[in-house]
Amino acid sequence: MALEPWDSLSRGRNILSARHRWFYATGLQAKDLLALRMEVVFPPGCRKVIGGRRWVLLACLFIPCGPMVGQSLMLGGDSNFGPSPYRWTGLNLSEHYGLRRESWATQFLPWYTAASRSPDTRPSMDDDRTGSTNVPMDSWIYPALERLGDMGLISSQSVSIRPWTRQECRRQVREAEDTLHGFASLDIDLEDGVKAEAERLLPELEYALQEPDGSPAAVLESAYGRFGTIAGPALTDGFHFGQTWTNDFGRPLGRGSSVIAGYSVRAVAGRYFFYARQEMQKTPGEPAITEAESSLFNQLDNIPFQLPGAASPPAAIIPPSPAQAASVRQRPIELYAGMAFAGTAVSFGKQEIFWGPTTMGPLSFSSNAEPTYNLRLISTRPHPLPFFPEAGSYRFDIVFGKLSGHHAPVRPYFNGQKLELTFGRYLEMSYTRWSILWGVGHPMTPGSLARNLFSESSTGSNFQYGDRSDPGDRKSGFDFRLHVPGLARLVTMYADSYADDEPIPIDAPRRVVWHPGIYVARLPWLNHADLRFEMASSEELSRDEGGTRVYINNQYRDGNTNKGFLLGNAVGRDARSFEGRTGYWISARTRVELGYRQTKGGLSFLPGGSTISDGFVTASYAVRKDWSVDVFAQRERFLIPSYMPGAQENTSARLQITWTPKKVTVAR
Repeated sequence: MALEPWDSLSRGRNILSARHRWFYATGLQAKDLLALRMEVVFPPGCRKVIGGRRWVLLACLFIPCGPMVGQSLMLGGDSNFGPSPYRWTGLNLSEHYGLRRESWATQFLPWYTAASRSPDTRPSMDDDRTGSTNVPMDSWIYPALERLGDMGLISSQSVSIRPWTRQECRRQVREAEDTLHGFASLDIDLEDGVKAEAERLLPELEYALQEPDGSPAAVLESAYGRFGTIAGPALTDGFHFGQTWTNDFGRPLGRGSSVIAGYSVRAVAGRYFFYARQEMQKTPGEPAITEAESSLFNQLDNIPFQLPGAASPPAAIIPPSPAQAASVRQRPIELYAGMAFAGTAVSFGKQEIFWGPTTMGPLSFSSNAEPTYNLRLISTRPHPLPFFPEAGSYRFDIVFGKLSGHHAPVRPYFNGQKLELTFGRYLEMSYTRWSILWGVGHPMTPGSLARNLFSESSTGSNFQYGDRSDPGDRKSGFDFRLHVPGLARLVTMYADSYADDEPIPIDAPRRVVWHPGIYVARLPWLNHADLRFEMASSEELSRDEGGTRVYINNQYRDGNTNKGFLLGNAVGRDARSFEGRTGYWISARTRVELGYRQTKGGLSFLPGGSTISDGFVTASYAVRKDWSVDVFAQRERFLIPSYMPGAQENTSARLQITWTPKKVTVAR
């Protein structure tokens, strides 16, 4: 029998402190006991009597009514749960035991005063009627929740559509707590190692996801400063050569030092929500684009698509340009507002799209480029499947947005749709369809939008550059995540795919590029450590088509970028990459990770090919509850004859200090 949370208790609005979770075991017979452990902070009127101390209530209550007549309740427990204990929720006794909220409290808690019985009409922060902002994709919350999910504590977790809202993250934390203590399903028997790891991760997640209350407020979510430097030649062009730093939201990248100071603010008022993350960025400057490089770019991006006598873009898609000096700029990383309803949200603004289960970065949309401005309709939590709710759940994401920083053509738009299905505790899969359309030279009309969405013709060689009847650059994808049966709390396998002009990727798997991975949530005899290995490719399995197939199109030459950075995985064009990393978890916010990555570019794309090797270490340390330090260090070696002669090396590092206050309210 499932027990729903009593919202007023979970928020600590009436008689109980929102500190510990009730631990309970249910039965359907009157002879069974319902055991609850809780810590009580008495109301102000009682603190005068007991000196304002925190006490533990021990009582045995008899419920004389409701469907479970004669059911006994034992209340007890202690407060020694460490510095950041689990949050409680109460029980909806009116639903499960036939009691009104006030009648239960007045009958069994004589110190429950009239003042504490005042009605609270504000919706819970976890109600579908309440808006919720997204957790940024560079937050430590994601790897912590994913690890809990891969250890079998969050069976409803779906990772193919992100970011998650704070509300969805709290739901996953509650599910993990229920599973840990045996409330979600009595047939799940967790090993001691899984329990120990969950107890290390949950307290900090619980603390970080707390909300002030349900009243309208604008809250300072975080403030941070970052210093980074790259000593030696740096790779800054992932569309042609590669990137020294990847998955960094398109931030300044180049040889030299960079400084970032930023903050984020969130606000919720009923169904409505607003989020702003602003940064001041000191760029290290940009190197010059020489005549030789401009000619090479024209050879790679333009000449392979030219038809005899056909119109073509400028001879130099990327013309030569002088070096750019270091500068300071202000940049919104994310800036959006929206409205929530029925487990769904509609929002507009600059917001990130992350479509896939991989850590190196999904092939379609990742954290590598600066987020786009888009209009979005997304399911913020799993919804039961229609007609077969016990079979699993679904989520969807529909976006329409604008891209920036393009050369041929300029100012294109994009639209995308993704459907994700989760079946039981083991399998999650999703399908992606997205495309690039419009831009200078392509009419922005309802007819062109209809062709983009429904036309069966391809953007093959029959269309000249700038053809106004071109339906757009359409792509698809398929991904899955499987908790291996028999090893479901230990090993997770997953894969992402990407296809150009293939409506259904799994229908022609050899015409698709793949990005598989495997994750071991706990290493044998070393429960605090994990291991991840992934391989990303932009080369088809059937044949190597050079740099003319994936991440490029005869109409939209640099369409798969935003402000110069690849939208998807930074593996680049016509390349294959593998990455392995292992981490040691001290807590959810404190861990150390070591990794190695190598990328090999095909000879059919860059003359002489390319090889890029990176060894890196990342570390995060929770100095205090509200302060953390993140460190990244990397050694890179690359050999790209068409870019620089001989082997080149660089050493880079980043240091970030973050403050995440809990009591700073900007406005109410």
